[in-house]
Amino acid sequence: MKNLIFLFLMIVQFSACYSQEKFEEFTSSFKPLDLPLVNILDLTSRDTLNGKLTNDIIIRNQKEKPQYVDLSRNFKTIKQYYGLYPEDVDDYLKDIKNQNNEWEEKRFFFYPKILPIGDVNLNEDYVSLIIKVIAYETTFYDLWNFTREGKALSVVCLFWGMRDAGPKDEKVTFTIVDSKITKEGLIKWHENADGLETFRTYKLNEDGYFQIIEEEQKGEMEF
Repeated sequence: MKNLIFLFLMIVQFSACYSQEKFEEFTSSFKPLDLPLVNILDLTSRDTLNGKLTNDIIIRNQKEKPQYVDLSRNFKTIKQYYGLYPEDVDDYLKDIKNQNNEWEEKRFFFYPKILPIGDVNLNEDYVSLIIKVIAYETTFYDLWNFTREGKALSVVCLFWGMRDAGPKDEKVTFTIVDSKITKEGLIKWHENADGLETFRTYKLNEDGYFQIIEEEQKGEMEF
């Protein structure tokens, strides 16, 4: 019985060390970013991340979903602007002119991009990473906060934009969420949901969760 317990503890310890090693390898792709960050959409990277590996590390292999703290200091599981990152190639049809100057449909392929934007120092006890995703019709930036061991605690969508041309052009034509990060590490967050505007200020609290410390709404949904 003692041997079985010892073997189980060794397996658990090996698994934890392996996961932390994978996380440290993952974070090595993120370069330090200096605050403040004013124009999130201008942040880019030449490096790319594997979609499946990214999902495995920050979503699938996590025991709990990320949370945030609302204005009433209640913990809430993050549901909006959260989900698996794209892993597969998308195909679409486009009308083009052939050699006979006639219109015909041709199949094209869109390869989503996941970019390691950078490492933001919001608290020395944690690891805060910004990830950019160029999906089929949307472009968005997420700010994740992890423990040093790789446990995903919290995430805030910093930017969410739509592209009229979808897979044909990476130019963002309509912005739904935009943010700024001040020199002090405060996240000034703005959402325009069909006319209902929400203004929030997030701060990373001592427990490693993004906490809403200010919130205001204006207008109303038009649809």
